[in-house]
Amino acid sequence: MPQEYHKESRLLIQQALKDPLVCIPQPLKSAYYSHQKKLHLRYLLQVNLFAQFAYASYTLADIYVLRDIHTLLLVTKLGFTSVMTLITVWMYQHSRNLPLFDLLLPTSIIGASAVWFFNLNQSESAYNLIYQYSSLVFIVLANLSVHIRFRPSLTISVLITLMIYIGVYLNVKGDLQQLVLFSLIYLPVLSFSIYISWNSTLKSRIVFLQHTLNEYNRQAFEYMAHTDSLTGLNNRRFFEYLAQQHLTHRLEEGTPSPSSLIVFDVDHFKKINDNYGHDIGDQVLQIIAKTAQSEMRNTDILARYGGEEFIALLPDTHLDDALKIADCLRQRIEQTEVFLDQVQSLKFTISVGAAILETCETDLYTVIKQADIALYQAKANGRNRVEQYDPLTSPNVVLLSQGSWNKDRAIKILGT
Repeated sequence: MPQEYHKESRLLIQQALKDPLVCIPQPLKSAYYSHQKKLHLRYLLQVNLFAQFAYASYTLADIYVLRDIHTLLLVTKLGFTSVMTLITVWMYQHSRNLPLFDLLLPTSIIGASAVWFFNLNQSESAYNLIYQYSSLVFIVLANLSVHIRFRPSLTISVLITLMIYIGVYLNVKGDLQQLVLFSLIYLPVLSFSIYISWNSTLKSRIVFLQHTLNEYNRQAFEYMAHTDSLTGLNNRRFFEYLAQQHLTHRLEEGTPSPSSLIVFDVDHFKKINDNYGHDIGDQVLQIIAKTAQSEMRNTDILARYGGEEFIALLPDTHLDDALKIADCLRQRIEQTEVFLDQVQSLKFTISVGAAILETCETDLYTVIKQADIALYQAKANGRNRVEQYDPLTSPNVVLLSQGSWNKDRAIKILGT
């Protein structure tokens, strides 16, 4: 069972979604960044480049207002923009670290605001006091660009605010009335921009958690649809699907090597249920499933086929090798036991039938019938043994392959 349908992760997600802060659980942070990287990395690159272009273009307005320092404006602002553009492109091409990239623009705005206020304080323009209100765009732009992490962006907002207030303080030459007036305008804008940043990052977290929870639920439903709940093995329908997929793949590739198929079930299983109860019968089936899984290769397709019957497709396996695998499995199960209490235990055995898919054109259901006939031949020969399908000793298989398969009929044919 794949991590019990991701049970722990699903519980963490459900708890996180109930939390007003919707924090990403620590085990899911890596997946969160990977998910957001696919959605936002290229977008963040575009936002950074556009913001740097806008900052450079803003120089035209600066020159119009602060005409006495136009050369300084061109050198400082265009120089800063060029450096940040190179850093942005380098990080996108070589680092691609999403948490850092998400904070690249807000961090660069700290420097951008410092450069802007440095220039403002060098000018003797009569519009300085009015023009300083243009700095509000810095904090808005910084918080609008954040999508991944809120707390670090909050720290950067504080640094940008500090830089802006230092610049304003120097520009108004410590005039308390001007500082209060600026604060009355700036602080609501700051609060609104932080609120936007919070909502943006909150939405990113909620969307990721809901997407992940939906994916876990989909996997859980898919797993339950394909799996036998008692043993954890593939169920009959999924086995037939996987086996047909294997045959189709072999046919497309023209793989010449044969595959084998074995069918096995518990000897005297009805007596076990009648004498010891269905709970003991269930334990027997679970032990057989676990033992069979340990004996099979990763490429083998194992399933509970119905009731006490199991089936396995052994790809690229000749019949002789399949018989050896089947006998090893039979011996392993013969050595196992179910403890009824502290003193008594129950031993049990299986009978196995094997057949071969000579070519990839062979009909799967015909081979299953052949292996089933071999299984009942094993039961007729005393149980706890392995038998292979032999058309010479089972002449009626051709008729059976053309009609519906009936195990009771097979037993009569075999004389059991």
